Amino acid sequence: MDFLLWSARSLHVFSVVVWFGGMLYQAVVTLPVARVEQKQLDPFVRHLSGRFQPFVWMCVWTIVITGAVLMLFDPRFLFLNFDSLWSVLLAAKQCVFVLMVFFGFGYARMFSRLETALTTGEPEEQAMQFYNQMLMFGKINVALAIIALLLASGMSS
Repeated sequence: MDFLLWSARSLHVFSVVVWFGGMLYQAVVTLPVARVEQKQLDPFVRHLSGRFQPFVWMCVWTIVITGAVLMLFDPRFLFLNFDSLWSVLLAAKQCVFVLMVFFGFGYARMFSRLETALTTGEPEEQAMQFYNQMLMFGKINVALAIIALLLASGMSS
């Protein structure tokens, strides 16, 4: 049983690091550099963003499964009982995670619309609207990820 919990915790942490690290890299390095160099809609920048999306969804499913395992096997977990600080922080972290997935879908949808707009020859202004919306969803997701990490660190005490 200890090996199962250790494996689940390791996979959980690894998936969080990949997802959050990738979001941070895109939000802090890739997209700002593309903006400064006036290459927001460059095929290579779009290719980088597109290649990261499968990793996001792989990490999301891994986080869901391993998080459920860790939650269900923790002796502090009592279903719908919010008497302890740990339970309240767990519920808040789960709500933040659901919001992150929601904005992740929004990011993927805007990316898909951006690709469609650029391949069908729509005006660049239309494509830039999708790009800017995509950036906003990415920034919101980074902020939510920071909140989730803070909630998780509060749970460890």
